[in-house]
Amino acid sequence: MKKLLGIALAFALGASPAIALANSTLVDQGALDGRSYHENMYKRDNCKMCHGVDAPTDYPADESCLKCHNVDKLAQKTARDGEEEWQNPHNNLHWGKEVPCVECHAEHQEKQPMCADCHTFEYPNHKK
Repeated sequence: MKKLLGIALAFALGASPAIALANSTLVDQGALDGRSYHENMYKRDNCKMCHGVDAPTDYPADESCLKCHNVDKLAQKTARDGEEEWQNPHNNLHWGKEVPCVECHAEHQEKQPMCADCHTFEYPNHKK
């Protein structure tokens, strides 16, 4: 029993720095490519991590997304120059940096970006 407890404790202490590094990297880099990094949230906290409750009935609040994603860094990553400056999905003419995340992003299904309702410009790195 002591041996098993020792192994579990060693594993937990060894994993903690890796988890902390992964979390700080998410915040530092804004969004990461793809959504595979969200899979750990499903296993660890299920719906509660984003939705705040175990049995959600609505979209998560932006604050849930902003725990891991930095809006200023996202805006910087998606910035455009010249006449296309305001075609930045994370800092645009209509909403600035206040566009609700769920207007363009959906975790459980594909979603058309809100801008595409009226505009035809493309974002080559856009992930649905």
